[in-house]
Amino acid sequence: MKTPKSFLFISLAIMLIAYNELSAQNSFPILKGDFLGQKLNGSKPEIFAPGIISTGLYERDFAISPDGNEIYYSLFQGDWNTIMTTKRINGVWQEPVVASFARDTSFFFAEPALSADGKKIFFLSTKPRANEVAKAGWANQNIWMAEKQADASWGEAKPLPECINAFDEFYPSLTKDGTLYFCRTDSKTKVSQILRSKLVNGEYQNPTVLPAPINEKGTIYNACIAPDDSYLIGCVAGRDSSNLKRSTYMLFFHNANDTWSSGIDLIKELNLPCPDAISISVTPDGKYLFFASSIKIIKFKDILQDWKLSSISKRRLVPGNGNSDIYWMSIDEGFRKFRK
Repeated sequence: MKTPKSFLFISLAIMLIAYNELSAQNSFPILKGDFLGQKLNGSKPEIFAPGIISTGLYERDFAISPDGNEIYYSLFQGDWNTIMTTKRINGVWQEPVVASFARDTSFFFAEPALSADGKKIFFLSTKPRANEVAKAGWANQNIWMAEKQADASWGEAKPLPECINAFDEFYPSLTKDGTLYFCRTDSKTKVSQILRSKLVNGEYQNPTVLPAPINEKGTIYNACIAPDDSYLIGCVAGRDSSNLKRSTYMLFFHNANDTWSSGIDLIKELNLPCPDAISISVTPDGKYLFFASSIKIIKFKDILQDWKLSSISKRRLVPGNGNSDIYWMSIDEGFRKFRK
């Protein structure tokens, strides 16, 4: 059966209009300025880049390059967890994409951390090393590293040496001088601890377990070190001052004699909108704190005005729906008010 040409023309026009509308809905906004053009309104924590980075999916972990032109964060999806990146090119931020070193869908990638010069990136990967067999899920947790090439792309990622990757290692964090802080699950107790490895002549030394009060009662994990090594913040379970048996973000000051102060419950002291600690980091200049939170700030009653499926579905892609979002806030000169 023949179709009239006029009908074909009308159908094509309708299809083009629909395609253009869909493209407009899916187009990435033009964003300029530092931190994707986001601004903090005061000193209270806020969701970072809602609808752009914090989308209602499960985002956590945050790293930004020293020049402020590259951002890395983790996107968890259950069956595949990976690292996303967005870059500012010619003053305009590009749509986030999966980082080049985290595109193997057979394994998990997470917890990016950049060196002080931005030329190295460290991260967790479950990709098996030469002496390991591929396993499902979060097995084979090791810390890997990639270096910037002359064309600004990342080179081939490689695992850190055996002295670092001895059992299950994760959550790297670095100081300006290259000292590496990271987490390791103890092979006997199965409890995670924070370790430190100094960089000497370009090589990481045998790590040492940090003393109490950092590695003490309860368990500590996903800890970040200040760029100047003046304090450490970790996710700590079993030491919550509210006795709610939750995990909290706990601050420890690094003393001049290489000891550490008692922990300070930041969720309590800063009234952070966070039911449980997930991950945390500090910007290279030490001015901003980024942390993950799964607090619910939207209610079904707020989106079910017409009781339609489309309204219910919107909740899946709205920050504050109970999945992890990335928050940020300014830091008061290295937490000056807590130093006593």
